Amino acid sequence: MPKSKPPRRRKIRRGNDLRVLMIEATKYALLLNEATVAQIDDLVGRAPPGAQRARLLALRAELKSQRPGLLESRADAMTP
Repeated sequence: MPKSKPPRRRKIRRGNDLRVLMIEATKYALLLNEATVAQIDDLVGRAPPGAQRARLLALRAELKSQRPGLLESRADAMTP
């Protein structure tokens, strides 16, 4: 009697699918972060000196510090 395929293959396939989804999600998160920083840069360039400009610069610094550098390098290393 032939044996059926081991369930391990399904688990590996599911793991690969999850890895691909994680890589894609990371790339899109980085693109969104870069687009947001670019929009803030544009607004900072047009804003007059003052409290609003200081808030924009603080927001920009916050976004730059929240940039997932670890995930970025991990996504590049885990190409499917």
